[in-house]
Amino acid sequence: MTGRKNAVLAGRASAALVAALRARGIQRKWVLMPANICYIVAWAVLQSGNLPALVDVDPLTGNISPETLDKFAAESPAALVICHMYGLGAPIAALAEWANRRGVFVIEDAALALGATVDGRPAGAWGDMSLFSFGEGKIVDAGNGGAFLCDDAELTRKVTLELDALPPWSRHTGQLRDQWTELYWLLHQYEAENPALASIYPMLFRIYGELTAYQLPAADWDPLASVLSSLDSNLGHRLAMSALYDEYLRFTQVRTLPRPGGSVIWRYPLLVAAKDRDALLQHLWDNDIHASRWYPSLGPMLSALAPTNEMLPLPGADRLGAEIINLPVDHTVDADAVKQTAEAIQAYYYQNSFHHKGTKKS
Repeated sequence: MTGRKNAVLAGRASAALVAALRARGIQRKWVLMPANICYIVAWAVLQSGNLPALVDVDPLTGNISPETLDKFAAESPAALVICHMYGLGAPIAALAEWANRRGVFVIEDAALALGATVDGRPAGAWGDMSLFSFGEGKIVDAGNGGAFLCDDAELTRKVTLELDALPPWSRHTGQLRDQWTELYWLLHQYEAENPALASIYPMLFRIYGELTAYQLPAADWDPLASVLSSLDSNLGHRLAMSALYDEYLRFTQVRTLPRPGGSVIWRYPLLVAAKDRDALLQHLWDNDIHASRWYPSLGPMLSALAPTNEMLPLPGADRLGAEIINLPVDHTVDADAVKQTAEAIQAYYYQNSFHHKGTKKS
């Protein structure tokens, strides 16, 4: 799929990231990443003994750009994680060129973009190495697991040794995962309006940080071949559902992120005015629609986990985090479900408009 020479399965993509940074001998160095990437990437960088640095994103694309990277030109970063947020291709050719000119190790995080084409190459074919994820909710959902890919045989050997040294999955690991999933969902809901919540992240990281890197039992890989074999139909369904959202919502007060050619859709990224986002999201939940608001800026979490790191302002990521709603496009929805979701969104704006007009008249 990618043309890579080497691929190694890992307990999860974050485990491969920990292993790769250690295998490269990167220690106590800056690792750049999008400010709105999944928290587990920042955890992996911390677990590897390095310092995560958040790069602001363009709120019009959801991805980092050479312009947002330029703020870190003087920081001498050791590595750069490039993620295709929501499955939408980042400008990776330009980003990789930026990194290569500075001798920065490039890590392509294709966890949300399996099957995409980015700047003329398959997602996962860019950078010094790349990562895929097969965890719950990903495009290819095998329940758990990830993969490390690269063309360097020696790096692959060292990464394999690092992965083999990780602790095995256990019943206790499963319990921690279930606990953390529930806790982080709650924290994520209130983090922006109650910044003091971030103060408990250091303790939670000590308790749940081991979820970042582990080995899986061999039997856990059994579903992977089957779900990979259905990738084409999976992606086709996602694009078809996204096209329906486009059509149904084209005349409403919402918008979506642009889709570069070759992109795939992890979840449909709906952008609404920040003043409406939480109320609309609650309206969708009240109508049993499984919407979400990933991904928030990691600024609050990283400020608590690495308080000595100077944090640059992140206006793009903050704006995106305040406006984003993710709508499902996977096998759990069909054309009727998309229509019902669109009608619920239209109803919210109609009711809201009627309420405001009534208030003015009164």
